[in-house]
Amino acid sequence: MKTKLIILLLLFAQIIMAQNNPKWDDTINKNWPGQFKITEIKSSLDGEMQKAFIYFTKSEMPQPLIISLHTWSGDYTQIDPLTKKILEKDWNYIHPNFRGPNKTPKACGSKYVVSDIDDAISYAIKNGNVDTTNIHVIGMSGGGFATMLTYMKSKHRIKTFSAWAGISSIVDWYYESLGRKSNYATHISLATTGTSSGIDIDDAKSRSPIFMETPVTRRENSKLFLYCGIHDGYTGSVPITHTIDFYNKLVTDFDVKNTGAKVPSSVREIMLREQMLPGTKITGKLGDREIIYQNSFQDKLYLTVFEGSHEMIVDVALNHIPPKNILLIGDSNGAFKHGWANQLKKIRPADFIINTSVSGNTIGFDNGGFSKLNTLKMINSYLETGIKQAQTINTIVILLGTNDCKAVFDSQLKEVPENLQKLILKIKESDILPKTPEIIVVTPPPYGSDKILKEKYKGGAERVRYLKNEFKKIAEKNGVEFVDIQTPLNPVFNLLSEDGVHLSEEGQAIIAKIISQKIEN
Repeated sequence: MKTKLIILLLLFAQIIMAQNNPKWDDTINKNWPGQFKITEIKSSLDGEMQKAFIYFTKSEMPQPLIISLHTWSGDYTQIDPLTKKILEKDWNYIHPNFRGPNKTPKACGSKYVVSDIDDAISYAIKNGNVDTTNIHVIGMSGGGFATMLTYMKSKHRIKTFSAWAGISSIVDWYYESLGRKSNYATHISLATTGTSSGIDIDDAKSRSPIFMETPVTRRENSKLFLYCGIHDGYTGSVPITHTIDFYNKLVTDFDVKNTGAKVPSSVREIMLREQMLPGTKITGKLGDREIIYQNSFQDKLYLTVFEGSHEMIVDVALNHIPPKNILLIGDSNGAFKHGWANQLKKIRPADFIINTSVSGNTIGFDNGGFSKLNTLKMINSYLETGIKQAQTINTIVILLGTNDCKAVFDSQLKEVPENLQKLILKIKESDILPKTPEIIVVTPPPYGSDKILKEKYKGGAERVRYLKNEFKKIAEKNGVEFVDIQTPLNPVFNLLSEDGVHLSEEGQAIIAKIISQKIEN
């Protein structure tokens, strides 16, 4: 009995230690690789010097910038587990101090914190060879808290934010930490009241991302990835509600009517209470971990609850950097909510995908007399949309031809490949694009039999078959990529389309997967 009691006491002590000083708030290890150097950055707010570890790419080409934010009790000297990957990728990197551990009034989410992080970003842009379209903020625990703050307050145009086990409400975390007898409650007291006990609620709210106004316009073209381990709050120090509630707040702020993208309160309560979500199975993993729950909103916000605790999965933490900027040009099959464009976004959540697909769109005809459905006439508008949202375009995917094969255009069928040729040249010669992107030409999908087709589409099956071979010739002639979706879809097309033209969600997913494989290759 005595031995069992000792074991239980040791286990209890380990749990308390894990909550008071978890692995991801380790401030002891400060052994930085020699390639990382220390610099000093003068605060634009109060002139106080803040140090940072930096690494700048050796490449002659501009590279992404990674801003990695230290944990709650740490500062810039705290070793970052991402350093190995930074060196492998040779990306620009900065690990700034922002008033050090979160136990002073100028730390813990204050205006000085956000200003210091912004100053660090400005310093890196000025001194490194930075691709300013490719800036990414990432943090774990207290760094996740700082990442959420940066999302809400930073003045910079930042492409992605990745917050792991972040703290969204200082008020909630104070009481949660107080109940666990954690040192973090004392830290919050010191930051908000200047004493070692109690909390200034109003001051704590002013430091909490969940109580801040969401910069909807400024983050229109950014992505926020939110991660939490299902057991955090039990074997870790930050309950998963901080991540879930912050995600729900942002969804509401972007679109108050879009309740479907929010985490239902019943699901939130089950995960919090049971540390699992019975009856659900999600395909795919986060690294080597099972995914418990996922949700997303308009390619802007992504939530992942994984099998784990208070941690960042280092092997996958930077997988979304640098994402590709992909412009999609399509017709109704791309414009549908369940269409191939949105299916592609699901497959490639890290990429910035700008969808300009329009129902009724053609390559070079005024469909129904509408010039806005003529891509040759609209291409500059599409390119401008892409540049406005992403600043640069890496890849353009063109999936058109279905409407060019309508019966009304039968006599002009041979013009369609010629129009595709003109379209490719317009893109290549455009002065709107900073550099010529990769172009992927995709065949139109098959048509169904005339028995099920509406009058305006009859005879289309033969016409799209003709375009398949012609599009391949045009692609080869112009040195662009070619994707044939007709051949894999033909045997099952009657199962994937009720009207012989528009595909079901399953059919759209097949198209997206084929296109994604081409992009990957």
